[in-house]
Amino acid sequence: MFYNRDEELITLEKEYSKRSSSFSVIYGRRRVGKTALIYEFIKDKPNIFFYATEANLSIQLTNLLPQILKIVNKPFLKDIEINSIEQLFNLLNEYDFKKKLVFVIDEYQNLSKVDKSISSQLQYIWDTILKSKNIHLILCGSVVSMMHSEVLDYSSPLYGRRTTNIHLKELHTRYINSFIPNISFEDKMRVYASFGTIPKYLESYDPSLDFYKNIKENILNKNSFLYQEGYFLLKQELNELTNYFSILEIISKGETKIGSIASKMQVPSTYITRYLTKLIDLDILVKEVPITEKNPLKSKLGRYRFKDKFLNFWFFYVYKNYNLLEINQTQAVIEEIKQNFNDRFVSFAFEDFVKEQILLNPAKFLSFTPLKIGRWWNNKEEIDLVAYNETNIAFIECKWQNSVNKERVKNALVKKSLAIKTNKKEEYVVVTKSDFIKI
Repeated sequence: MFYNRDEELITLEKEYSKRSSSFSVIYGRRRVGKTALIYEFIKDKPNIFFYATEANLSIQLTNLLPQILKIVNKPFLKDIEINSIEQLFNLLNEYDFKKKLVFVIDEYQNLSKVDKSISSQLQYIWDTILKSKNIHLILCGSVVSMMHSEVLDYSSPLYGRRTTNIHLKELHTRYINSFIPNISFEDKMRVYASFGTIPKYLESYDPSLDFYKNIKENILNKNSFLYQEGYFLLKQELNELTNYFSILEIISKGETKIGSIASKMQVPSTYITRYLTKLIDLDILVKEVPITEKNPLKSKLGRYRFKDKFLNFWFFYVYKNYNLLEINQTQAVIEEIKQNFNDRFVSFAFEDFVKEQILLNPAKFLSFTPLKIGRWWNNKEEIDLVAYNETNIAFIECKWQNSVNKERVKNALVKKSLAIKTNKKEEYVVVTKSDFIKI
């Protein structure tokens, strides 16, 4: 399935339409849809698609040779030996380049594992051969840290060569309906809080089964690919897995302050700072501060939360319960999910959903277009969302309920909002499962 990548396709088409050479970098976590995006882009264009593995490089280049010979129309060279990537691109000189050629190296990080000098070689090839050709080179990778070190960072050999880069991220929640048609809104929020919005994860959801059966079959089943997805996802990005896993499990259980996390691990806060920074860089965690903070970097109210909804669910229900799941005690975990999933996960996912909806269509909820929107708290109070611009401010409560007592909610929200000193025009909004109320 292919959804919601229009902006990325437009970017790639603009690169392709240039009269000069193009060099695109596409990166993002596993299963997010990078290869599907590339297939959609190249389907009507002359292309060579090189899926890199960790096999011997000479074998990989030999396997690629038929594609090269077909594109340069030299089938009689089928017995030629290709021993280097430079030799391969020299062979491409036989292509007439009247129509731009797209050359894709997918899972590029595998190639750099096989040959540590591959990025330096490709730098030389780009500068001496490809830069002057009518070619669109695409490097795509799933290991974000390696794509940075090999291609994106200032110290990388290929730094400064790319003409565009695309960091492919999760889908918007509205696209859940594209994968699971006719899903109820309540189940949609449950799916969002467990499967997240990674395309491959959503494809595994069976609409003919209820939500809990899907969880049992697709996440808790030790033979399903999602059962160990969290482990594989982190293993390819990180060293010292023990510390990272400990931090993520602690956060999944609700400890979001650095001091609390460190205390649970019985280490100083300074010890875990670099681990938290790395997890933020990988889009697994996000550090939040109250949205009204004037100097967020110096705020002492920072909290660490999962940005990745699937991993949040996985650490709390799968990783924590491996002992039960490994002996097929799945029903015990299902009962735990039924007991606390709504309060611990769905209600927070609903807040993120409401935030997304306000950003997409502010006029539906507010009388103004906000410049900023996010959670707010101090040492005593919390407000689900606060949105504001130069002259207006809105205080927003998100209630994972079908209905609320309007007067009671209004009074509580007004009382909490008094902690935020402002001269802006104030308004109050309550969003429930079925409706929203402007007070």
